[in-house]
Amino acid sequence: MGPISDYANANAITGRAGLFPSRYQSDQTDHDSGPLIRHANRRLRCALIRVADNLACHCHYYRGQEEVDRARGVDKRASRVKIPKRFSRLALACVGGDQPMRHPCFQQPDSILEKLRRFHHEHQTPMDALLNDLEAAVEQLPYKTCRREAEIVADVLEQQTRRRRGPEPIGDLLPAVLARLNVRTKEANRNRDRS
Repeated sequence: MGPISDYANANAITGRAGLFPSRYQSDQTDHDSGPLIRHANRRLRCALIRVADNLACHCHYYRGQEEVDRARGVDKRASRVKIPKRFSRLALACVGGDQPMRHPCFQQPDSILEKLRRFHHEHQTPMDALLNDLEAAVEQLPYKTCRREAEIVADVLEQQTRRRRGPEPIGDLLPAVLARLNVRTKEANRNRDRS
């Protein structure tokens, strides 16, 4: 597929995969609903169609969309092409965006670092693996997300300190400390670059 920056929008992904009908035009003749085009990225097409098949079988939303299309009399093949188009829009928003996806159905944004900490806590991974994963996650966070992550992790830390007194496991403190340090270092580096 290549770098995500090569795609201006989601239609560029499905277009490269050739998920659109061929068109035959000659004089007064215009057949716009031919078979799928032949010259396309076959691997990408295969991957998108496989995703569409799985979503149509296992996801209630896409299964419902397919049933609506079937009730309207839409060809099954055309319905299976609609699913990768919807999926590619969602995938481009998730992967190509420079911040976590925001959607009206999300009630409250979750912290990536807090989820990672909880995962390591539940699976009882060693501390060095936890530290490596947290540092790698902090380095990959977009600049816009760092401040929000630091605020969310700081709120979680405050709630935990209010609930109990005494020593606290270091795994609970690390995300907040790393988030705060990274925000400060990035801001300090940007301020130095501007001078």
